[in-house]
Amino acid sequence: MNPNIKTLLVLLFILVASWSSSAQDVKESASYKQEKAVYQLGSKYADVEIARNAIYNLMAIDPSDASLLDSLAYMYYYQKFTSCLLVCIDIIKMNPDHLPALEMSGVAYQNLGLKDKALTSYESIYLRNNSVLTLYKMAILQLDLNRQGESMTNVGILLEKEETKEAMVSINTQKGPSQISLTAAVYNLKGLIESSQENKEAARTSFQEALALEPDFTVAKNNLEELDK
Repeated sequence: MNPNIKTLLVLLFILVASWSSSAQDVKESASYKQEKAVYQLGSKYADVEIARNAIYNLMAIDPSDASLLDSLAYMYYYQKFTSCLLVCIDIIKMNPDHLPALEMSGVAYQNLGLKDKALTSYESIYLRNNSVLTLYKMAILQLDLNRQGESMTNVGILLEKEETKEAMVSINTQKGPSQISLTAAVYNLKGLIESSQENKEAARTSFQEALALEPDFTVAKNNLEELDK
């Protein structure tokens, strides 16, 4: 089974277990119980469309249950980024500190090519979680937006943090996603910033630092080779 589907199913079953106990009279109605049963069956058999339709019906029956929006956002996350984003916006309006919605909106903005809005989302997340992985995503987006100075500042912060040395990050390769040390990824990013600033020797050193930590880091190898072309 596709790993994304497996993740989605786990999230769906967690959400089923955590549904709100408010508006108990509505939840005891025959129509609500039927739609919940349909949702559970759709989730069980990985039929996202059926499960999603059931969520919409449940929302119509009980509009006060905010947890249903969470379920809907997760369902759209792997398939329809525009829909996912619109649901997340509604969730964030109700709860500005809703980290899963902030994170999903950041990913959705990024996949829709709205990198400035994605950066704003990650900045909001970083204020709340102070995570080195979030700061790394911010630094990548800042480089993409030609904000090299800000990106380099965050690279410096990352390289000074003890948490960076212990963290791992997923990168895409020709063989699929691969886990590497965050420190190596940050050095690779540092090299990209330096390369964009025409500082080839500094970039070379940074790519070599990345490869010293992760000798099979194909992306860093390719970036190093690009310097000599």
